[in-house]
Amino acid sequence: MVETNYEIKRTNLYEQIADSLERAIIAKDSDLIRKLPSEQELAKRFQVSRTVVREGLKILKERGLIDLRNGGGSYITKPKLETVSSALQRIIEIDEVNNEDLHELRHILEVAACRLAAVHITAEEVARLREIVACMEDRSLSVDERVEYDSSFHIAIARAGKNILLEMFVEVMTTLTREYMSKGVLLRGGIEDCLKHHNLVVNAIESGDPDKAEGAISNHLRASHENVTIYDSIKNPDK
Repeated sequence: MVETNYEIKRTNLYEQIADSLERAIIAKDSDLIRKLPSEQELAKRFQVSRTVVREGLKILKERGLIDLRNGGGSYITKPKLETVSSALQRIIEIDEVNNEDLHELRHILEVAACRLAAVHITAEEVARLREIVACMEDRSLSVDERVEYDSSFHIAIARAGKNILLEMFVEVMTTLTREYMSKGVLLRGGIEDCLKHHNLVVNAIESGDPDKAEGAISNHLRASHENVTIYDSIKNPDK
């Protein structure tokens, strides 16, 4: 049975408290089931002020490990994928990661997802993919709605592959490439091109042949990348 270590050094106290509680949360300490002890109780156990404990709890909240409720205490939560996406988005902006790098990573992840989906997908999951494509045929959809369906399509493929980590990474990637994806449908003929390739991808996955699935998704992503490149050249002719 894991128990929380409440002994800390007297430097960077709030960070040490956050790290100690994080280890206990991840190890599923029997003392921390759904909710952390009160600030007062934590201050007593760590032998620090409530102010120091409060700063430590803020760090845990930023890490997505607790939900602070006014008057209700600190409830243990699982980090959301948005936390990962937000951190990566900041890194991308700071390091000025370009579309080429995003496209290459997306290709690596989605090829793997499609190959696995071709092996593991069920009839119900194929039907779900076709349902999403059918919804995308509605020409009255806004760009945001269309990108939402597009994202759902790719996440559904990853889910069908039955690899939970790959599904998570594909979902994060679709979040990071939403603006990128929107450019393709803004180009004349982009919607029709997208629908055509999505149907080909579903057909290839349904065939159960990983090589066909890889070919279909590669062609789709290549066409999408070309459309984005054309769109950018039109909007920014001097670049």
